Amino acid sequence: MSQLLSQGLVTETIKQDQFIRREAWAFYKSRKWKDKKGNHLQGKKLNRTIKRVINLCAIYLAHNVQLGPEGKYGSGVFPLYSRIGHHCVPNAHNSWNPTLKRLTLHTIHDIRAGDQIFVNYTGNVCRTRQQRAFSLATTWGIVCTCPACTEPAIDQLRRRMLIMDQALAAYECDASKDPDFAIKYGVPRLVTAREALKTAEELSHLLKRQRLCGMELCKTFRDCSKYALKAGLYDDALGYARKELDLERLLIGTETAHLIENLDGARYWLEHVRSEVGSNPS
Repeated sequence: MSQLLSQGLVTETIKQDQFIRREAWAFYKSRKWKDKKGNHLQGKKLNRTIKRVINLCAIYLAHNVQLGPEGKYGSGVFPLYSRIGHHCVPNAHNSWNPTLKRLTLHTIHDIRAGDQIFVNYTGNVCRTRQQRAFSLATTWGIVCTCPACTEPAIDQLRRRMLIMDQALAAYECDASKDPDFAIKYGVPRLVTAREALKTAEELSHLLKRQRLCGMELCKTFRDCSKYALKAGLYDDALGYARKELDLERLLIGTETAHLIENLDGARYWLEHVRSEVGSNPS
Protein backbone atom coordinates (compact mmCIF):
# COMPACT_ATOMS: atom_id res chain seq x y z
CA MET A 1 0.00 0.00 0.00
CA SER A 2 2.85 2.40 0.80
CA GLN A 3 4.28 1.85 -2.68
CA LEU A 4 0.86 2.44 -4.18
CA LEU A 5 0.40 5.73 -2.33
CA SER A 6 3.89 6.92 -3.34
CA GLN A 7 2.75 7.19 -6.96
CA GLY A 8 2.81 10.75 -8.28
CA LEU A 9 -0.34 12.62 -9.19
CA VAL A 10 -1.41 12.11 -12.79
CA THR A 11 -2.08 15.84 -13.09
CA GLU A 12 1.44 16.75 -11.94
CA THR A 13 2.90 14.16 -14.32
CA ILE A 14 1.06 15.83 -17.20
CA LYS A 15 2.32 19.28 -16.22
CA GLN A 16 5.94 18.09 -16.06
CA ASP A 17 5.92 15.76 -19.06
CA GLN A 18 8.29 17.20 -21.64
CA PHE A 19 6.78 15.14 -24.46
CA ILE A 20 3.36 16.71 -23.84
CA ARG A 21 4.95 20.16 -23.71
CA ARG A 22 6.78 19.58 -27.02
CA GLU A 23 3.61 18.30 -28.68
CA ALA A 24 1.65 21.34 -27.47
CA TRP A 25 4.44 23.65 -28.68
CA ALA A 26 4.44 22.03 -32.12
CA PHE A 27 0.64 22.24 -32.30
CA TYR A 28 0.57 25.99 -31.67
CA LYS A 29 3.59 26.74 -33.86
CA SER A 30 2.17 24.82 -36.83
CA ARG A 31 -1.09 26.77 -36.72
CA LYS A 32 0.62 30.12 -36.21
CA TRP A 33 -1.86 31.23 -33.60
CA LYS A 34 -2.08 34.91 -32.77
CA ASP A 35 -2.80 36.88 -29.62
CA LYS A 36 -5.62 39.43 -29.22
CA LYS A 37 -3.48 42.08 -30.91
CA GLY A 38 -2.90 39.94 -33.98
CA ASN A 39 0.72 39.10 -33.19
CA HIS A 40 1.98 35.55 -33.66
CA LEU A 41 2.51 33.67 -30.41
CA GLN A 42 6.20 32.97 -29.92
CA GLY A 43 8.91 32.96 -27.31
CA LYS A 44 7.74 33.66 -23.75
CA LYS A 45 4.16 34.39 -24.82
CA LEU A 46 3.88 31.02 -26.53
CA ASN A 47 5.46 29.29 -23.55
CA ARG A 48 2.96 30.92 -21.15
CA THR A 49 0.08 29.90 -23.41
CA ILE A 50 1.27 26.30 -23.53
CA LYS A 51 1.68 26.21 -19.75
CA ARG A 52 -1.84 27.60 -19.28
CA VAL A 53 -3.35 25.06 -21.70
CA ILE A 54 -1.57 22.13 -20.01
CA ASN A 55 -2.80 23.36 -16.61
CA LEU A 56 -6.35 23.50 -17.98
CA CYS A 57 -6.00 19.94 -19.29
CA ALA A 58 -4.84 18.78 -15.84
CA ILE A 59 -7.80 20.52 -14.19
CA TYR A 60 -10.16 18.90 -16.68
CA LEU A 61 -8.67 15.46 -16.07
CA ALA A 62 -9.13 15.73 -12.30
CA HIS A 63 -12.55 17.39 -12.23
CA ASN A 64 -14.51 16.43 -15.35
CA VAL A 65 -17.94 14.84 -14.94
CA GLN A 66 -19.64 12.60 -17.49
CA LEU A 67 -22.89 14.06 -18.77
CA GLY A 68 -25.58 11.41 -19.14
CA PRO A 69 -25.25 7.61 -19.23
CA GLU A 70 -21.70 6.69 -20.29
CA GLY A 71 -21.03 10.31 -21.25
CA LYS A 72 -23.81 10.42 -23.85
CA TYR A 73 -23.85 14.24 -23.75
CA GLY A 74 -20.11 14.69 -23.35
CA SER A 75 -18.36 15.83 -20.19
CA GLY A 76 -17.77 19.07 -18.35
CA VAL A 77 -16.19 20.82 -15.37
CA PHE A 78 -18.40 22.55 -12.80
CA PRO A 79 -16.63 24.83 -10.27
CA LEU A 80 -19.20 24.45 -7.48
CA TYR A 81 -19.56 20.70 -7.88
CA SER A 82 -15.76 20.32 -7.91
CA ARG A 83 -15.70 21.55 -4.31
CA ILE A 84 -17.67 18.54 -3.08
CA GLY A 85 -15.54 15.99 -1.26
CA HIS A 86 -15.17 12.25 -1.77
CA HIS A 87 -16.46 9.42 0.39
CA CYS A 88 -16.59 5.71 -0.39
CA VAL A 89 -20.14 5.69 1.03
CA PRO A 90 -21.47 8.93 -0.47
CA ASN A 91 -24.59 10.76 0.64
CA ALA A 92 -25.30 12.47 -2.70
CA HIS A 93 -25.39 11.67 -6.42
CA ASN A 94 -24.87 13.91 -9.45
CA SER A 95 -26.80 13.71 -12.72
CA TRP A 96 -26.79 15.76 -15.91
CA ASN A 97 -30.24 17.06 -16.87
CA PRO A 98 -30.25 17.80 -20.63
CA THR A 99 -33.62 19.56 -20.37
CA LEU A 100 -32.35 22.04 -17.78
CA LYS A 101 -28.84 21.88 -19.24
CA ARG A 102 -27.55 21.71 -15.69
CA LEU A 103 -25.68 19.30 -13.48
CA THR A 104 -28.05 18.38 -10.65
CA LEU A 105 -27.23 16.96 -7.24
CA HIS A 106 -29.64 14.80 -5.24
CA THR A 107 -29.16 13.45 -1.73
CA ILE A 108 -29.08 9.68 -1.26
CA HIS A 109 -29.46 9.79 2.51
CA ASP A 110 -30.79 12.38 4.95
CA ILE A 111 -28.23 15.14 5.55
CA ARG A 112 -28.45 17.25 8.67
CA ALA A 113 -27.75 20.98 8.62
CA GLY A 114 -24.01 21.49 8.87
CA ASP A 115 -23.07 18.01 7.65
CA GLN A 116 -20.71 17.75 4.69
CA ILE A 117 -21.96 16.59 1.29
CA PHE A 118 -19.99 13.75 -0.29
CA VAL A 119 -19.98 12.05 -3.69
CA ASN A 120 -18.03 9.07 -4.95
CA TYR A 121 -15.03 10.06 -7.11
CA THR A 122 -13.99 6.57 -8.18
CA GLY A 123 -17.04 5.46 -10.17
CA ASN A 124 -18.08 1.87 -9.63
CA VAL A 125 -18.36 1.13 -5.90
CA CYS A 126 -17.70 -2.57 -6.55
CA ARG A 127 -13.97 -2.07 -6.17
CA THR A 128 -11.48 -3.16 -3.52
CA ARG A 129 -9.73 -0.82 -1.11
CA GLN A 130 -6.49 -1.08 -3.12
CA GLN A 131 -8.24 -0.23 -6.38
CA ARG A 132 -9.97 2.80 -4.88
CA ALA A 133 -6.82 3.93 -3.09
CA PHE A 134 -4.79 3.86 -6.30
CA SER A 135 -7.37 5.93 -8.19
CA LEU A 136 -7.78 8.45 -5.36
CA ALA A 137 -4.05 8.83 -4.72
CA THR A 138 -2.87 9.17 -8.31
CA THR A 139 -5.62 11.46 -9.57
CA TRP A 140 -6.54 13.61 -6.57
CA GLY A 141 -3.81 12.99 -3.98
CA ILE A 142 -6.43 11.69 -1.54
CA VAL A 143 -5.80 9.12 1.20
CA CYS A 144 -9.28 8.04 2.26
CA THR A 145 -9.72 7.01 5.90
CA CYS A 146 -13.42 6.11 5.81
CA PRO A 147 -14.50 2.77 7.37
CA ALA A 148 -14.63 1.12 3.93
CA CYS A 149 -10.93 1.91 3.53
CA THR A 150 -9.78 1.04 7.05
CA GLU A 151 -11.92 -1.88 8.25
CA PRO A 152 -10.93 -5.30 6.78
CA ALA A 153 -14.43 -6.72 7.25
CA ILE A 154 -15.93 -4.08 5.00
CA ASP A 155 -13.21 -4.59 2.41
CA GLN A 156 -14.10 -8.28 2.31
CA LEU A 157 -17.66 -7.28 1.41
CA ARG A 158 -16.34 -5.03 -1.36
CA ARG A 159 -14.21 -7.89 -2.69
CA ARG A 160 -17.27 -10.10 -2.78
CA MET A 161 -19.17 -7.36 -4.61
CA LEU A 162 -16.35 -7.09 -7.16
CA ILE A 163 -16.48 -10.83 -7.87
CA MET A 164 -20.24 -10.78 -8.32
CA ASP A 165 -20.03 -7.71 -10.55
CA GLN A 166 -17.45 -9.47 -12.73
CA ALA A 167 -19.55 -12.64 -12.87
CA LEU A 168 -22.60 -10.69 -14.04
CA ALA A 169 -20.52 -8.81 -16.62
CA ALA A 170 -19.22 -12.13 -17.99
CA TYR A 171 -22.76 -13.51 -18.13
CA GLU A 172 -23.94 -10.44 -20.06
CA CYS A 173 -21.29 -10.86 -22.77
CA ASP A 174 -21.56 -14.68 -22.88
CA ALA A 175 -17.96 -15.10 -21.70
CA SER A 176 -19.13 -17.49 -18.98
CA LYS A 177 -20.27 -20.00 -21.59
CA ASP A 178 -16.71 -21.32 -21.50
CA PRO A 179 -16.85 -24.47 -19.32
CA ASP A 180 -13.46 -23.57 -17.80
CA PHE A 181 -14.41 -19.95 -17.10
CA ALA A 182 -14.39 -20.24 -13.30
CA ILE A 183 -11.03 -22.03 -13.29
CA LYS A 184 -9.40 -19.51 -15.63
CA TYR A 185 -10.63 -16.32 -13.98
CA GLY A 186 -11.56 -17.22 -10.42
CA VAL A 187 -15.06 -15.84 -10.96
CA PRO A 188 -18.29 -17.86 -10.58
CA ARG A 189 -19.65 -19.21 -13.85
CA LEU A 190 -23.24 -18.13 -14.45
CA VAL A 191 -25.09 -20.04 -17.15
CA THR A 192 -28.81 -19.59 -16.52
CA ALA A 193 -30.97 -16.53 -15.90
CA ARG A 194 -31.90 -17.89 -12.47
CA GLU A 195 -28.23 -18.13 -11.52
CA ALA A 196 -27.66 -14.58 -12.70
CA LEU A 197 -30.74 -13.43 -10.76
CA LYS A 198 -29.49 -15.05 -7.54
CA THR A 199 -26.10 -13.32 -7.95
CA ALA A 200 -27.67 -9.95 -8.71
CA GLU A 201 -29.95 -10.29 -5.68
CA GLU A 202 -26.97 -10.98 -3.43
CA LEU A 203 -25.18 -7.96 -4.87
CA SER A 204 -28.21 -5.75 -4.21
CA HIS A 205 -28.34 -6.95 -0.58
CA LEU A 206 -24.66 -6.13 -0.06
CA LEU A 207 -25.06 -2.69 -1.63
CA LYS A 208 -28.00 -1.89 0.66
CA ARG A 209 -26.20 -3.33 3.68
CA GLN A 210 -23.40 -0.80 3.16
CA ARG A 211 -25.82 2.06 2.39
CA LEU A 212 -24.53 2.22 -1.18
CA CYS A 213 -27.81 3.44 -2.65
CA GLY A 214 -26.52 5.09 -5.82
CA MET A 215 -26.76 4.20 -9.50
CA GLU A 216 -24.97 0.88 -8.89
CA LEU A 217 -27.97 -0.28 -6.86
CA CYS A 218 -30.30 1.10 -9.52
CA LYS A 219 -28.45 -0.91 -12.17
CA THR A 220 -28.54 -4.02 -9.99
CA PHE A 221 -32.32 -3.70 -9.58
CA ARG A 222 -32.53 -3.49 -13.38
CA ASP A 223 -30.41 -6.63 -13.70
CA CYS A 224 -32.64 -8.46 -11.20
CA SER A 225 -35.73 -7.41 -13.14
CA LYS A 226 -34.18 -8.41 -16.46
CA TYR A 227 -33.06 -11.85 -15.29
CA ALA A 228 -36.37 -12.50 -13.53
CA LEU A 229 -38.21 -11.63 -16.74
CA LYS A 230 -35.96 -13.95 -18.72
CA ALA A 231 -36.57 -16.73 -16.21
CA GLY A 232 -40.33 -16.26 -16.37
CA LEU A 233 -40.58 -14.92 -12.80
CA TYR A 234 -42.93 -12.10 -13.75
CA ASP A 235 -43.91 -10.89 -10.29
CA ASP A 236 -40.25 -10.57 -9.35
CA ALA A 237 -39.50 -8.76 -12.62
CA LEU A 238 -42.22 -6.19 -11.88
CA GLY A 239 -41.17 -5.85 -8.26
CA TYR A 240 -37.55 -5.07 -9.09
CA ALA A 241 -38.58 -2.71 -11.89
CA ARG A 242 -40.65 -0.73 -9.36
CA LYS A 243 -37.72 -0.65 -6.93
CA GLU A 244 -35.50 0.71 -9.68
CA LEU A 245 -38.04 3.44 -10.50
CA ASP A 246 -38.36 4.50 -6.86
CA LEU A 247 -34.60 4.73 -6.45
CA GLU A 248 -34.08 6.49 -9.79
CA ARG A 249 -36.54 9.22 -8.78
CA LEU A 250 -34.55 9.75 -5.61
CA LEU A 251 -31.24 9.93 -7.51
CA ILE A 252 -32.09 12.01 -10.57
CA GLY A 253 -35.66 13.27 -10.17
CA THR A 254 -38.65 12.72 -12.43
CA GLU A 255 -37.56 14.54 -15.62
CA THR A 256 -36.35 11.48 -17.51
CA ALA A 257 -37.72 11.92 -21.04
CA HIS A 258 -34.12 11.90 -22.28
CA LEU A 259 -33.73 8.32 -20.99
CA ILE A 260 -36.36 6.74 -23.22
CA GLU A 261 -33.74 5.57 -25.74
CA ASN A 262 -32.74 1.92 -25.18
CA LEU A 263 -35.10 1.93 -22.18
CA ASP A 264 -32.37 3.60 -20.11
CA GLY A 265 -34.93 5.18 -17.80
CA ALA A 266 -36.61 3.06 -15.10
CA ARG A 267 -40.04 4.36 -16.06
CA TYR A 268 -39.67 3.06 -19.60
CA TRP A 269 -38.25 -0.25 -18.44
CA LEU A 270 -41.22 -0.74 -16.11
CA GLU A 271 -43.60 -0.08 -19.00
CA HIS A 272 -41.70 -2.65 -21.07
CA VAL A 273 -41.91 -5.25 -18.30
CA ARG A 274 -45.64 -4.67 -17.87
CA SER A 275 -46.09 -5.17 -21.60
CA GLU A 276 -44.05 -8.39 -21.56
CA VAL A 277 -45.92 -9.73 -18.55
CA GLY A 278 -49.26 -8.85 -20.15
CA SER A 279 -48.37 -10.81 -23.27
CA ASN A 280 -47.16 -13.81 -21.23
CA PRO A 281 -49.89 -14.52 -18.65
CA SER A 282 -49.01 -17.17 -16.09
